[in-house]
Amino acid sequence: MPAVAGIAFAVLYGIALAAVPALPGIDQPGLEIVTHINAHATAMRTQALLLAFGSLALVVVMAHARDRLTGPYAFMFTIGSAAVLVEVTLATWFTGGLALHPAELGSGTARTLADVVAMFGPVLTAANIMVAVPILLAANDGRFPRWVGIAAAVFAVEQLLETITIIGPPGSFISPGGPMNHWLGGPLFIVFFLVLGVSLALPEDWSPRLARTAPAPTHEDPAREDTENPDTETPDTEDPGDDGADEQTGGSDEPETPRG
Repeated sequence: MPAVAGIAFAVLYGIALAAVPALPGIDQPGLEIVTHINAHATAMRTQALLLAFGSLALVVVMAHARDRLTGPYAFMFTIGSAAVLVEVTLATWFTGGLALHPAELGSGTARTLADVVAMFGPVLTAANIMVAVPILLAANDGRFPRWVGIAAAVFAVEQLLETITIIGPPGSFISPGGPMNHWLGGPLFIVFFLVLGVSLALPEDWSPRLARTAPAPTHEDPAREDTENPDTETPDTEDPGDDGADEQTGGSDEPETPRG
C-alpha cells in the first residue's frame, strides 16, 4: 500500500509540476502575472485537482513512515508532515483561486497574490527538513534501507541550502519562487517521498542490524518448565490401597484375651 501511494503521489505531483509554467518572477510587473494566468487558467485549476489527489497519497506515505519512527524525532516528523500538507494546501488556494476569474483580475491584486505564492517554496524548506532529518536518523538505526538515508541526507542538505531563497534577490536563481524552488527543490521533493514510499513496502525487520539485535525466540518444554518452577504445586494423591487397608483394619474386631 505505501509503495502504491508513493508512486501515485510522484505521478500526480510530477504532472502538476510540469503542467503549468512557473509564475513570472517577483521582478516582473503585475500585468505579466495577469497575462500568464489568462493563458494557463484551465491548467492551473487542473493542477489544483492533481495536487489534491496527490496529497491524499502523500498522507498514506507519511502515516506508514511515522509508524516506524520512535522517540522525539517521531513527533518532529509528525509536525513536519502536517506543516508540509498545510503549506501545500494554502499555496493551492492562491494559485487555484487566481485562475477562477482571470478576466476580472487586476494587475495590482495579481502581483500581491503572486508574491504570497512565491514565498511558498522558500518557507516550505523548513517543513521539509523536519521530515527528512528523522528519516535520516532512522535509516542510520537500520529502520530504513541505506539508500533511503542517502536520499534523506541529500534532500535535507539541499533544502537547508534552499532556505537562502527566502532573501534571494529578484531575477536570480535563488529568488523567492524562482528556478531553485521550482526546478530543483520541487523534483527533489517528489523523488524523496517516492523513495520513502517504495522503501516502506519492505518488511520492518529487513535490516541485518535489527535481526542481530532482536531477541531469539525460545521454545521451552512445558513439562520441563513445570518441574523447574518452584511455585507450581503438585496436588497430593492418596493411595486407594491405604484407605482400603485402614478400613479393613479399623473394621475388624480382635478377640479379647481371657484373663485368669
